[in-house]
Amino acid sequence: MTVSSSVVAEKDETGRIFYSTVGHSTGIPAKTTPRTTDIKAPSQNRFFNVKSFRALGHSISAIFLPAGYPNTVTPDYLRYQMYNDMQEFCSSLSGLLASRGALEGFGVGDASASATQALLLTVLKDVCSRFTTIIGAYYFGTSLYPETKTFRFLADVINDTSIVLDTISPYFTSISLSPSSPYIPSGSTLQIVALCMSGAMRSLCGLVAGGSKAALTDHFASPVNSKGDVGELNAKAASRSTVVALTGVLLGTLIVPYITTRTSTYTALFFLVFGHLLANYLAVRSVVLRSFNRQRSNILWSIFRNSKRGVDGRSVALTPKDVSNREIILDIPSRIRDAVTNRIIGHCSLGVSVQYAMTRCTTSHVLKMLQHFQAVPYVLFVAGPPSWGQRGPCILVSFKEGYGSLDQLHAWLHAQEIAAMWSARHMRPSPSEIEDLVLSTHETLRKEFSRFMGCMKEAGWNIEEGAMMMGSPGSVIMSPETKKDV
Repeated sequence: MTVSSSVVAEKDETGRIFYSTVGHSTGIPAKTTPRTTDIKAPSQNRFFNVKSFRALGHSISAIFLPAGYPNTVTPDYLRYQMYNDMQEFCSSLSGLLASRGALEGFGVGDASASATQALLLTVLKDVCSRFTTIIGAYYFGTSLYPETKTFRFLADVINDTSIVLDTISPYFTSISLSPSSPYIPSGSTLQIVALCMSGAMRSLCGLVAGGSKAALTDHFASPVNSKGDVGELNAKAASRSTVVALTGVLLGTLIVPYITTRTSTYTALFFLVFGHLLANYLAVRSVVLRSFNRQRSNILWSIFRNSKRGVDGRSVALTPKDVSNREIILDIPSRIRDAVTNRIIGHCSLGVSVQYAMTRCTTSHVLKMLQHFQAVPYVLFVAGPPSWGQRGPCILVSFKEGYGSLDQLHAWLHAQEIAAMWSARHMRPSPSEIEDLVLSTHETLRKEFSRFMGCMKEAGWNIEEGAMMMGSPGSVIMSPETKKDV
């Protein structure tokens, strides 16, 4: 008796199990075991074979989804991509209306326009775009990772503004504000300004969207128990984007020729822009980030401090999904909010210089804070709210040489604790009371910070990764020298 066959069970990267028979057996009569996959389908399903549809679905999944899906990406990946494809489809349709408007603005269809005039206008628009890229990269480059969701949504708001300006630019020529005054721009001048602004905004959108998408891709490729391929995620995203954009363009070529009047153009543009922004908002809202930034840590600390401890003595620690539902997409990062009431209770600026703090605080307060925070990697200054109605204290934080990401988080939570204690008072505290407030909250944070970080780790947060501050501080404290009066 000789056995020369074997059945090998294999599992691919998607988790699908399949069997392969290697060789054949001799000396033993063949024994067949019925399998569910070998049962013939009923006659009425002859043209709708379930196995064929499964194979087709597997092929489509292999083309447009990353290898190993869903094990190699985060759980929020698919929902985000669905909304993202919807917003790209709306953007491709509205982009056709914008392209037609821009061509008319360049002089297409106008017998009095010349090719040289259109060329110069194109050069002017391109110059505005390039300068915007340089300036935007300087101001927004370090802000994209900490506030990924905000800038991802803001990028499409800027893009839709550019589309609207391109679409309505041909109608600026009919505007006549004041024919007699040479200082008021004419309709043709407004058209040139609109086209240049459109080019600048489109360039700024590409910059902001590119940086925020890179941060989101890094998040999607970092599930809890495995690691995905960032390069493949970018490649598959580009593949899906190509299909969606091509579908939108082909459909747009059938629809746009019938949108000729101003009313129909504005109506179509309104619905497309609204659908684009709605889909983008839902896409950003579906993202569940596990890293700390100012708003997320604000929510976590507020709930952690205000919640009652359970039977096991632990405070409530929200999961990343819970915090994602509470986040405000368009918010100013320096604001400190009470997560329970969502009320603004203060402001905090991280990474300021001591020189700037001296312009906002008294000299005695700065000296006392420098002395109190000698053994801490940061120095915290408390300034009162300005006269124009800002709520709560304005807290300034200067970092010392060698600070780390946990020191940024510690300083931000310290500022939040001060703002919470400040808001609980009915009157503005005196300078001596402010100093006592800083000392008492520092002691509270020293006792609770380790327990807070432990609860956050158990709740699924990535405590090693955080981006509290946008970029690097303008200056750091090296070694303060204190002199005593004799």
